[in-house]
Amino acid sequence: MIGAPQVADKHIFLICSVGGTPEPVAAAIRHWRAARIMFLCSDQTRASVKAALEAAADGLTIPPGCTDQIVLRDPQNLEWVLRDLRPLDAHVLSWQQRGDNYAAVVDFTGGTKVMSAALAIVARRWKCTFAYVGGWERNKDGVGVVVSGHERPISQFNPWDALGYQAVEDAVAVFNHGGYAAAVALLDGAVKNVSDPAVKRELSTLKAVIDAYAAWDRFDHDKAKKHFDDALKNRNDLTAIFPEASSLIARLERHRDHVAHLADQNEPTTAWIEDLRLNARRRAAEGRYDDAVARLYRAFEALAQVRLREHHGIAETKSVALSSLPDALRGEWAGRAREGCVSLGLQDSYRLLRELGDGLGRQFADLALGDPEKSPLVARNQSILAHGFQPVDKAVYNQLCEHLERLAGFSDEPPSIDWRLPVPR
Repeated sequence: MIGAPQVADKHIFLICSVGGTPEPVAAAIRHWRAARIMFLCSDQTRASVKAALEAAADGLTIPPGCTDQIVLRDPQNLEWVLRDLRPLDAHVLSWQQRGDNYAAVVDFTGGTKVMSAALAIVARRWKCTFAYVGGWERNKDGVGVVVSGHERPISQFNPWDALGYQAVEDAVAVFNHGGYAAAVALLDGAVKNVSDPAVKRELSTLKAVIDAYAAWDRFDHDKAKKHFDDALKNRNDLTAIFPEASSLIARLERHRDHVAHLADQNEPTTAWIEDLRLNARRRAAEGRYDDAVARLYRAFEALAQVRLREHHGIAETKSVALSSLPDALRGEWAGRAREGCVSLGLQDSYRLLRELGDGLGRQFADLALGDPEKSPLVARNQSILAHGFQPVDKAVYNQLCEHLERLAGFSDEPPSIDWRLPVPR
């Protein structure tokens, strides 16, 4: 009976393209025993819908209201057919949102070649089954049309199992342009739609790689390490996706070890500062200069904290004993002390380094980074992410990036931190 979950315990929404003969459509209706049917037809083939329903009704009860039609304006015009099929997205989504037992089947046997092509293009985005009705016997010595009465469903497959490679290509392209969250979303959808276990596993492994870099980009180094480990457990899947997988796997191992090292650090280090600098570079590549400069500001601050800890025995700048300060600063900062200690901001830290005779403090001053009128760090303080409403521009970012590299002694292009994925197969 139409409406009963007869196929793999699923409630089927059957979408059929309709041509001039009703037999293939009737065969599809009998086979799938769908709960709902949508016919795609033209004015010329609407009669085939009625004939197909009458032919399929033998042994089936087809309640009123379970069928619907989309009448195409011109079944030979691909652009028009694609426009006419747009409502199908909403119909399928509404059906599948009812629950896991609600499935869509797309049968593109009937109709013009344009109709079949358009239906395949539209339906490729759905989680569905593609079906085709062939036959036991054809005329014209086996190369003509199916002989009436000899129809049978001969092809059933999930298009996502064949099109998984497209999701891979799209996700890699988006990832390589810095769209980490978007790439994850693409693969999330693909993994849910794919049925083939091998394809599902390959997509999941690539998703683990991108999840790792996305977590790293959020400074969540613990989670990044976990995702790198998940990806590296399935190296064969990476080999199936990428032609030069060995170099990629070696790089993933290096990056896994690198983020594990960062995760173990609970205080500023040179590696941590480098991580901030590279994160700032990625934000700048997106044109997000306020975000980029906010990261550089923290990197300048951390650089001073590392130097104070490693060279002057000042473990942390949030609570520095007045007794450990040079005489000139002890008197100047005594008024803001709490319980004999003072908290140091970025400018305070470099001022202390300079008073201690440290070259980093002198270099900071020589670059005018401590000058309240000339320092590009002032732009950060006036940005909307700090204390003002003035957007930061590219020139300020470039200037601060150059100054940080000079102070920290960083090379312009660290060779070990290349995130781009290779072109997939």
